[in-house]
Parts: sequence; C-alpha cells; structure tokens
Amino acid sequence: MYMEPIELFRRAATALAEGQHVALVTVTSVAGSTPGKVGYKMLVLDRDRDVIGTVGGGRVEARMIDQARAMLAAPACRLVRFDLNDVVDRANGICGGSIELLVESFDPGTLPLFQTISTATDGDNHDWLVSVVAPDARPRKFCVAGDGLAAVLGQAGIDRAVVTAVAAVAKDVAGSGSAGAMLAVGDVRVFIELLAPRPSVVICGAGHLARHIARFARAVHFRVVVCDDRPEYARREQFPDADDVIVADFARIFETIPVRRDFYIVIVTRGHASDETVLERVVRTDARYIGMIGSRNKVTTVLQHLHDKGVPSRLLDRVYSPMGLAIGAITAEEIALSVVSELVKVRRLGDAAEVDHLTLSRRAPAS
Repeated sequence: MYMEPIELFRRAATALAEGQHVALVTVTSVAGSTPGKVGYKMLVLDRDRDVIGTVGGGRVEARMIDQARAMLAAPACRLVRFDLNDVVDRANGICGGSIELLVESFDPGTLPLFQTISTATDGDNHDWLVSVVAPDARPRKFCVAGDGLAAVLGQAGIDRAVVTAVAAVAKDVAGSGSAGAMLAVGDVRVFIELLAPRPSVVICGAGHLARHIARFARAVHFRVVVCDDRPEYARREQFPDADDVIVADFARIFETIPVRRDFYIVIVTRGHASDETVLERVVRTDARYIGMIGSRNKVTTVLQHLHDKGVPSRLLDRVYSPMGLAIGAITAEEIALSVVSELVKVRRLGDAAEVDHLTLSRRAPAS
C-alpha cells in the first residue's frame, strides 16, 4: 500500500530507535508505463522482516524486497534497474517500460538523520532530501532546508560541479511539482527529492457532504481541515478523518488559518450568504484551488453579486463552481467523489489539462 514519504520516514525512525536495521527502496526514475512512480518508497525492517509502503507491486517489488533483505546486515547502497518488457507477470500485467530503484540499508547510528527527515514538513517550508549514490558503499543522505542546499553539500565535501548541478535540478523539480529527479555528474549519481508539507483541503461547512469530502480527501493524502460556525455540526467525532475541526464565524475563519499556495478551499456551507462570505475572503488569497458548491443559478448570482461589490473578474475566474469533475454524480457520496477527483486533477495536472469541469466561473461577469 502506498504511504506518504514522511510517514514512512517516521516509521523508519521508530525502528532505528528500537535498534533495528532498515532498508529503504526508492523509485528514482521511470520510462514508459510502470506501476511504480518516481518517489514511491518501500521500507523493509530487520525485525520480523516487515515491509511498509510500495514501489509498485508485482515481480519487481518482490525482487526488491529480497534485495533489501539481503542488504540489511550492514549499511550499503545500490542502484537496480529493470526493463519491464522482460518481466513477465501475468497476475499484475505487463507494463512495457523501465524502472530504476535505489536501495539503501541503514543501521541505528543513522537515527538522527531520520529524525530530522521526519520533521522536515512540520512547518510551511520546503526542504530537500539529497541522496549521493555510491554503489556498494555506505549511503550518503542529506536533509537540507531549501536555501541551504549548496552550503550544506559543499561543507560535506561534495564536488562543486555536483553541487551546482544539484541546485539547478532542484529548481526544475520545485517548478514542475515532480517528486524528484536523478542526475549524473561524471561518475557521481545524485537523487534529489522535494520534502513538502501535505497540501491542505479546507472544507468550509460541516454538513453531510463535507463528511464524505473529508473522508475521500484524507484517503488521497490531503491534510483536511473542517470549519463551521455551528458547534453542534463542527464536532471532531463527526469528522474522524479531519486533521483539525474549527468552530468560528465564517467571516473570521481565515483570520486564524493563514492560506498558503498549497491550500485547496472547498465551500459547502449551509446557504448562499455564508458561501458568498467565505468566497469573498478567499478569492483574494494565493490558494491553489477555490471551489464552491451550488446550482448554476446560485453560482451566477453569487459571482455577479461579488463582481458588483468590486471583486475583479480575473479573481472570480479562478473559482471552480459548480465544482467537481463531470461524472454524472447524484448521491452525496458521488458528488464528494467528483469534488475530490477535481482536487487531485488540479494537484497533479494543473488547471489547463484537458479534463471537463462543471465550471461556470470561466464565464464570470464582464468588467
């Protein structure tokens, strides 16, 4: 089962603190069709030979588990490549691409490194995880704050040409939103990964639809915050999948929640007026996604009202409303699924990908 990288690193830190050896398998590059994607990780533990996470399943994963277990005795580092055209796996299908994986084994002496990695996304900043690949040698891994990448690698004795190349690739990774990238400088291979906070879905409204949205959003690895001005609705026991449940007036909710660029705002309050209140406050933020539930008539009315109050069309054009991918949803569960599918689409593909949206805001009132 897929696991968020930070959670997997936390499990590794726990195992190392118990005195165990661990092996970490990471997908570093792919070509063509492969079940595992760049950044997928799998942890193999010394005790009871437990396996956590996945690198895609099938024959490749089974072989990597064997490889990782064989390396548990002592710290080591190895790159393994598979041409999936040659991997016959009738139970899991034939993909037809190629995949490269980094296998690293660690002893309890590396616990401080994993503790540092485990807390890398506790704040709002983006950090980097840099793995210098030296086959059959001890792993060299660095957890570095974004602005300290060159300095830390330079102080560690990494060649200046390698440091320069890593810094350049880091900019590409950050700009593309990819999980990571492998680069080669001479005989040195380096895999660089972006450690970023989980994107947050802020659900404004705590009704029955919000409960389903919270459940689906959590399942696809968003951080979930639910807000409502009714304490009898915004109760933690009603939202076991939420990371936080906030009771506050809709006009003031975002005074206590600073909206970042990786925020996804979902507006599903109990009525037009409160929907408009929330939308008026968030439409001027840098939120990655702003969506509002409602009929076409309601959406047109709310957008026109905000436009009449002076909100520019370029801001209203950002709003997904009615929100959700066009899957013919009828039930609350189906509507929630369509909404969260749209969140995933925006997260992974951006706004401009060729996917149909139930979106009227592209036709916001003219200025």
